[in-house]
Amino acid sequence: MSHFLLMTVYAFLIAVFFSVLWKRNRRDQIRLFLQLFLGMMGGALAIAWLMYMFPSAPPAPIP
Repeated sequence: MSHFLLMTVYAFLIAVFFSVLWKRNRRDQIRLFLQLFLGMMGGALAIAWLMYMFPSAPPAPIP
């Protein structure tokens, strides 16, 4: 499985759990679900984009 798929499933499950737990009517649940899901996915992609600028390995030597 890819990391992106796992991140999407995790964000989906967490958003469903908290939207059902915190809100009573269906409209508020859907609104909170979208806010949580899109916030987690957008935040994760933004952090991944920022981390892309910093390589994890030292640069290759120039021959």
